[in-house]
Amino acid sequence: MLGLLRALTSLALVAAAVIPSPPGVPRASDEFAERVVPLVEAHCAECHEPGDPAGDLDLTRFENSASALTEPGIWREAWLLVSEGEMPPAAASTHPSVEELAPLLDWIRANVDSLPASESVTTPGRTTTRRLNRYEYQNAVLDLLGVDFDASEVLPAEGVGHGFDVVGDVLSMPPLLFEKSFEAAERIAAEAVPLSGKYREEVRVADELDVEGGAALRKAQGYISMYSVGTATGTFEIPRRGEYVVRVRAAAQQAGPDPARSAVLVDGREVERVDVTATTDAPADYDVRVYLEEGRRRLSARFVNDYYQPDDPDPKQRDRNMYVARITLLGPTDVPLRTPFEARFVQGDELDRGEAGLRKVVERVAGLAWRGSVDRSRISDLLKLAPRDASERERLRTALTAILVSPRFLYRLEPDAGEPTRALDGTELATRLAAFLWSSVPDEALLDAARDGRLTDTGALATEVDRMLDDARSSRLAVAFAGQWLQLRRLEGASPDPQRFPSWSDELRGSMRRESEAFFEAVLRERRPVTQLLDADFTFVDERLAQHYGIEGVHGDALQRVRIPEHLRGVRGGILGQAAPLVATSMPTRTSPVVRGKWVLEALLDTPPSPPPPGAGSIDASVADGKAASVREQLEKHREQRACAVCHEPMDGLGFALENYGPTGAWRDTENGVPIDTRAELPGKVRFEGPLGLRALLLEDDAFLRGLARQLTTFALGRGLTKADREAVDRLVASLPSEPTLHDLIHALVADELFRLHRRGDPE
Repeated sequence: MLGLLRALTSLALVAAAVIPSPPGVPRASDEFAERVVPLVEAHCAECHEPGDPAGDLDLTRFENSASALTEPGIWREAWLLVSEGEMPPAAASTHPSVEELAPLLDWIRANVDSLPASESVTTPGRTTTRRLNRYEYQNAVLDLLGVDFDASEVLPAEGVGHGFDVVGDVLSMPPLLFEKSFEAAERIAAEAVPLSGKYREEVRVADELDVEGGAALRKAQGYISMYSVGTATGTFEIPRRGEYVVRVRAAAQQAGPDPARSAVLVDGREVERVDVTATTDAPADYDVRVYLEEGRRRLSARFVNDYYQPDDPDPKQRDRNMYVARITLLGPTDVPLRTPFEARFVQGDELDRGEAGLRKVVERVAGLAWRGSVDRSRISDLLKLAPRDASERERLRTALTAILVSPRFLYRLEPDAGEPTRALDGTELATRLAAFLWSSVPDEALLDAARDGRLTDTGALATEVDRMLDDARSSRLAVAFAGQWLQLRRLEGASPDPQRFPSWSDELRGSMRRESEAFFEAVLRERRPVTQLLDADFTFVDERLAQHYGIEGVHGDALQRVRIPEHLRGVRGGILGQAAPLVATSMPTRTSPVVRGKWVLEALLDTPPSPPPPGAGSIDASVADGKAASVREQLEKHREQRACAVCHEPMDGLGFALENYGPTGAWRDTENGVPIDTRAELPGKVRFEGPLGLRALLLEDDAFLRGLARQLTTFALGRGLTKADREAVDRLVASLPSEPTLHDLIHALVADELFRLHRRGDPE
């Protein structure tokens, strides 16, 4: 039955797949006019005729081979849809047999070049050279260098292709991104290799401070007098990023109801205020802890609450002033004995032993970051980049920056070879595995297995995959894959109306996303059947989300695993009942059955509907009698237009089944006092009701598993799937155990030729 859904939602794809005609002379005779035209008139013209053709495609305009071959893209797509049984759709009044369709397929095969069917499983689709995306870059820096770097602070977000930000076609390198990558590399190198790791105390006395505002230096007395709002500033060189103490030695002449107050500023930005209660005969030190970036920083003490009442009867209450004697910088207070980078790559006192020691460190870093051996000449080039008078640590920083901006780090390089298709070598396979399962680069164990040739052995490969899935880094699959597969990123842009939904908050939004990610990770780690993604008896909630769902006994902000109460099993068991995707597919003030139905098709079944065809129209907010229409009534009226009905019939039905979930994902039985109607009917008179009915429908056959497998394959390969790829994935799914787990699916995919082959780029 779910194959029928795909057939209906694919109808408009024919019009969208027009490809420029290839050069050459048509190879056809009038066989098209004699055998294909009658078939089109009998079985296709019902939807594809002049006036209002489905998908804006009039097939009756092609009268002979010459006219048909002016648009070969249409026939390539027709081959795909007809050969897969997706056309004509099940809703059509006629259904030709395989024998009746043979003239059409024979004509296309004989006359149209570059058919999808010409592909085979041993000729994988071409993958554009892949750059590390922002999330992978961040993870790679952490795993490789031990630097916890927030890439979102520097690098822009990537585009999305085929639903994922790992697709090579969208991972370009414009000049601005290269500049940002260089900036990121410099920051990371500075964090990894501090120029000075020692705790220091640096003092700026009064006559070394810059004075602004209502303040003046009293050099003889050794302090700065602040008679009004004024500032004293010292410039300090911060050796490395970290926590420091800014110590201000100050005193005050008190007056008025409040004590004198000083603000401590970093580069003009206030970080904290302190009450200065010390008197001029006994100045005191006032400490403020700050987190400072490496480089030159201006640290200031500012008198912020001047008070002057010259007529006050008490002379001691007439004037409040503050005095600053010095500003001291202490730290960094979080000095480690060695940074994680140094602990991994620097042995003993190598950085104190000149060129030879430095070369060994750079060789280790480059070999791991570049995922292979590095020529000695290249190491020499890296060491020459810093000025001659630079220290060994400065030279290491410069070399590390160059390593991080090299294509050998930023890209997953798979060079073309002589043959059109070749097997990946061990290092290339290790790189693909790390990107797929860890969103990162290979570790030393994986590279060792690659160098030893173990990854080409099926048993050893499976062992390595198990090790990687058992590693904590595999939790990134829940963020990078599941987060995009379920389209959870759209949750960040969701904005339920606060007037209608006062319980909505950014904190609740975060709880929803964490629930879905933790749930996917649990199904993965515990090797549960894939079907439990749709039907499970547990989930993860904090107190906030538990109250939203009506689950009792959960307290605190920490995410907790809970067994779903029996009366809520049909409501919250599995991803269909989780708030994150439900909110992400809603409008600010109402639900959207169309968007939710489209989400089911795209995310869960990998059968995205085509864009609305020209002339499809929009939803009318009123019905014939002039009364305001419900969303359901508007959609029913919209489907009266044939061009709209093709896509909307499956989308609307799937979305209606989820209408009990409001715009914030909370359960509801009525809307505006009217009982909610969750009955749904799909083409072919397939009827079901509510989320339970939809869940049962999705679990009827392996359509959900096939959809998940295709999405996972797209993510793993970093490209869209060809017809041959989809056929290979379907065969892969058919080979799985009766109740497959995500582990089973991942193992089967990694062992398949799809994952282990590289195709040469087409010559220009």
